[in-house]
Amino acid sequence: MTQMKLCLRNSTVLIFIFCLWSFAPPNKQVNILCLGDSITQGGKRDRQEYTYRLPLQIILQKEKVNFDFIGSRKMGLHEDATWPEIATNVAFDPDHEGYYGNKTADACRKAIEAYDSYNRPPDFILVHLGTNDQNSENFEKIVGQPLREMICFFREKNPNVIVLMGHLNFNDSEAAFEIRNVVEDLAEELDTKRSPVITVHHYQGWHENPKDIYADTFDWAHPNLKGQEKMAINWWINMKKFLPLKEN
Repeated sequence: MTQMKLCLRNSTVLIFIFCLWSFAPPNKQVNILCLGDSITQGGKRDRQEYTYRLPLQIILQKEKVNFDFIGSRKMGLHEDATWPEIATNVAFDPDHEGYYGNKTADACRKAIEAYDSYNRPPDFILVHLGTNDQNSENFEKIVGQPLREMICFFREKNPNVIVLMGHLNFNDSEAAFEIRNVVEDLAEELDTKRSPVITVHHYQGWHENPKDIYADTFDWAHPNLKGQEKMAINWWINMKKFLPLKEN
């Protein structure tokens, strides 16, 4: 009888421990701001220009991340452009801060001006800017400084914000190489343990020539479905290092 009681007690303890081990509190919602130009906005009616935002949401959904994309904009370049569901009966989250044709300074300024419409600060900022600045000069001034000001602004709203700065998707542009150096230096300057700033190397393994059999773009710049998925995977690989988010 004593042995039976002991077994029952041990079983109860094991069940209790299993319940503690298996119970997981709901994931903290991850607020994601996608900031960029046309490569972020997308939405041309004559092609599947869904941008990386669609496959990234599919990944987050499959990984059971509790996420919300935030931003002041919902539409693509053309108002009648549509996005498919990310899963059965799960709609694509259209919120973003992407501006077709915008330079870095303009997009950063608009994101700061739009902040009050977000209702909450971002936990992640996915930045992909500089494509439209390649014909300019002094990349530190026209790319680096606006990015620095934008990051400082959002750190005031959320001191723990994580900033992922995507490198331009070009392997044959001297201007893109120079911008890449500016962005790398800026990340090294601003990166902190509390608010990481890291770079995402989208250009690696990238085929920008649309005539290439393994092309990643429609037109040298805008990612096709293959390129969109590549970008999403790159973002996710770097995002997941910081998930789940720590409670403040």
